Amino acid sequence: MRRSALLLGLAVLLCATACVSIVGGDGGEGGISPSQFMFEPYVPPDSPWPGGWKVARVIINLARSSGEGLRIVPCQVQVEVPERHRGGVISDEFAQQEAAKAADAAVERVLPQGLLSEEMCQRFRTEMRKILEVPIPGVRVRRFIDMKGVSNKRSSP
Repeated sequence: MRRSALLLGLAVLLCATACVSIVGGDGGEGGISPSQFMFEPYVPPDSPWPGGWKVARVIINLARSSGEGLRIVPCQVQVEVPERHRGGVISDEFAQQEAAKAADAAVERVLPQGLLSEEMCQRFRTEMRKILEVPIPGVRVRRFIDMKGVSNKRSSP
């Protein structure tokens, strides 16, 4: 009964929250889908430049199963990617694929550490950034910040 209530609660949470993914758990199938990372144009508030970035915001629920039951830790993840780098233009599709792979790899590194909620999220974001910096130099991964710089329309190149 307790497990059914927990699963029902998770289903309601997933339906009520946009861009939520659950990763981790008992090592079964899954992982975060690249489509969860919906990038849009963005100018970071702390940027001295007038643009050239895209951002995706997602809440990733880290799930860890143990003898004490299932533990869900919701983590805010804001991935900021430059539109271009020395290798050329970074497409949304490439950024989505790499962000999803980095999230899956970061989960594998962080979940076994058994950290407290905010520590787990911070470590997850740090690991994800380290992994993403290899294919996308300059990437930022952090907690949600003010989105005043987001534009609703992508400008044409």
